[in-house]
Amino acid sequence: MTGNRVISFVATVIPPLAVLFFIVAEHAGWIDHWRGIDLVQQVADRFNLSYALGASRPVYPTDPEWNSTITLIRKHAKTKLRADKLPQTIARMRATLSTDEAFAETEWTAPSTPIVVLYRQWPNPGNWPFTQDEFSVVGTIGDLQNWIDQSKADFHFLVDDVLLGVMTVLLSVWAWRLDREVSNAAQPLAASPTSVTVPTGGIAPPPSHS
Repeated sequence: MTGNRVISFVATVIPPLAVLFFIVAEHAGWIDHWRGIDLVQQVADRFNLSYALGASRPVYPTDPEWNSTITLIRKHAKTKLRADKLPQTIARMRATLSTDEAFAETEWTAPSTPIVVLYRQWPNPGNWPFTQDEFSVVGTIGDLQNWIDQSKADFHFLVDDVLLGVMTVLLSVWAWRLDREVSNAAQPLAASPTSVTVPTGGIAPPPSHS
């Protein structure tokens, strides 16, 4: 297989395979796991609970979901975290409205329930209430879920619409250039023809001697 055919094959086959792999990886949750978004989703699910075991459990720097969650908060929260203090806890405030449907085994917590980043460990007995400089309200549990969805959408656009599109264009241009170079090199050099004059009247007989 010549070089231009190889590139043409790659340009034709690789982009669809890459899109297929991305779709499978996205639906299987591999991408969310690689990016740590699945851990943030666990936090959001936990903050949306008010009655179940482990409901609204805070997040601490030693937890595996800490880095992904605090990174998402820093990126999307309108309230900037304090530069002179180190975040030590991510928690949600007590919900003013929640329901527990025991018969249906479902519960609901108001999406407007605030999420705070505290600059000290909590719960910490004897240290309640907080002072104003000990926490920052960064959003709500509804905001956290929106940030997760936005992060997924942004990554999907970057990979599926931008990177794969650019790769397809570059491979197509590469295939075209290689095909053109091979075609030019394959053209035979034009040889200069040699003109030969052939008599049309045949060969003249030798002169007769009288």
